[in-house]
Amino acid sequence: MNVRFLTGITGLAGVLLAASPGLADSDRLSRLEAQMRTMKAEIETLRAEQEQSRKQAPASNDFIRAGTKPGSFIFPGTETEVQIGGYIKGDLIYDVDEALGDVFVPEAISVTGPDEARFRAHARQSRLYVKTSTPTESGPLKSHFEADFFGGGGNEVFSNSYSFRLRHAYASWNGFIVGQTWSNFMPIESYPTTVDFNGPAGIPFVRQAQIRYTTALTSDVTVAVALENSEFSGRNATGPIAESTNLGIRAGVDQAPDVTLSGTWKQGWGMLKLAGVGRYLGSPVPGGNEEFGWGLNVSGNAELWKGGTVMASFTYGDGIGRYLINGFGQDAFVRANGSLDTIEAYGVTVALRQQLTPKWAAGLAYGRYEAMDTFAATDLRAVNTVHASLFYTPIPRITAGAEVIWGNRENANGASDDALRLQGSLQLNF
Repeated sequence: MNVRFLTGITGLAGVLLAASPGLADSDRLSRLEAQMRTMKAEIETLRAEQEQSRKQAPASNDFIRAGTKPGSFIFPGTETEVQIGGYIKGDLIYDVDEALGDVFVPEAISVTGPDEARFRAHARQSRLYVKTSTPTESGPLKSHFEADFFGGGGNEVFSNSYSFRLRHAYASWNGFIVGQTWSNFMPIESYPTTVDFNGPAGIPFVRQAQIRYTTALTSDVTVAVALENSEFSGRNATGPIAESTNLGIRAGVDQAPDVTLSGTWKQGWGMLKLAGVGRYLGSPVPGGNEEFGWGLNVSGNAELWKGGTVMASFTYGDGIGRYLINGFGQDAFVRANGSLDTIEAYGVTVALRQQLTPKWAAGLAYGRYEAMDTFAATDLRAVNTVHASLFYTPIPRITAGAEVIWGNRENANGASDDALRLQGSLQLNF
């Protein structure tokens, strides 16, 4: 019975006893006191029983509960914690010399075309992610899904309806990762922050499907090994060859996965990472030969003074063009008989980020990619880029950026040209 109800009955009984005719005052008082003692004992007993029941009852999970991370929640009827986030980013681009697209692509610079200024605005970098974490007896089972709008399509005339594009989709558990995410060969921990989506030249950049295992050797050192999706990206006498789509069927010419291995050493001042990749390259021409491709990357970052962080990456290899941000079509040259000549290349990136005040930060990044092997006078020999950036965060979750970008392209015959871009952005994180 409800405690409040019993309390009300007790009060009513007292009133009735006090108003009963024919009872002496002493009798009414004695009976009232006895009734009150009885009802009080019953109330205390009921209160104790309710408290014991509350303690023993399992916590209800039939409604949404707050998670352990800011903004996260737990699904009703489960223990799965969900976090939804992302950002909206608008970019304003002014190309002083020639149009280079929604991201700065130095290898697209024309060494013969006229220089004409162009303006462009877009919001394609805006993205959405969903993360989950479910406790198990052997550790949390996590997932990560993320997409942006750098997919195909789009019409600047009336809709600008660019396609939603998959970035990450993977699950992780006890050191294992299965799905699509950054390559194990990529130095994501030392990637410079720029307003431009692509960033500086010469740095490894690829997301792909993989199975990876990471383990800690010591409290400071971790190693990771992965089998990753392989994909040939070479060229022949007429231009680039990409085998991702053949008559509408997604099937490459590769016969084995790419194998990557990395080791990371972290300290209070920063970190160092050494990574390698091995590739078995198949020829897109029937009867052609196969070649072995390989690459090494060393990268790191360090806070050498208050608010100042230095980042660097150096990559060298043979047949690893698609792992470098400027290396499309640069895995190997395919001769008419199908034989492959792997292309030797290197990339270097150096960057500095300085926190000027709690709301202002500045960045400077230089990058270079160079192909050591060329096969025609107009082949790409090298590209260079410089990104000078300024960031302002007036309130948490909002960042305005301004950037001056310079880049140049050098051909095998010595012909070259450069381009200048001014870019501004406003980003709202949610």
